[in-house]
Amino acid sequence: MQPPYNYPYQQPPRHRGSGLALALIAIGLTLIIIAVVLAYMEYINAAPLARYLGSGPSINGVLNLIGYVTYKSVFIVIIAWVGSMIMARGVQTYVGQSR
Repeated sequence: MQPPYNYPYQQPPRHRGSGLALALIAIGLTLIIIAVVLAYMEYINAAPLARYLGSGPSINGVLNLIGYVTYKSVFIVIIAWVGSMIMARGVQTYVGQSR
């Protein structure tokens, strides 16, 4: 009869690849932090408003501003998405090793 999993002092066997899993988690977390910092820097930066709208708002300036914001937002979202995928794979690898 085998003791239960939470038996005192029983440790699950460690397998190869835990270093790779931790590296994937670190890379994913770093990419997510970079995305957050880039988003915050764009949030506090009001220079595009003055550059695209100028002294009086025109339809051309508003459309240019919308294009600028869209491309910046998509860039930041893609960085965060890739970071979360990498981190999820690292967590899956790390948790899956104890089985």
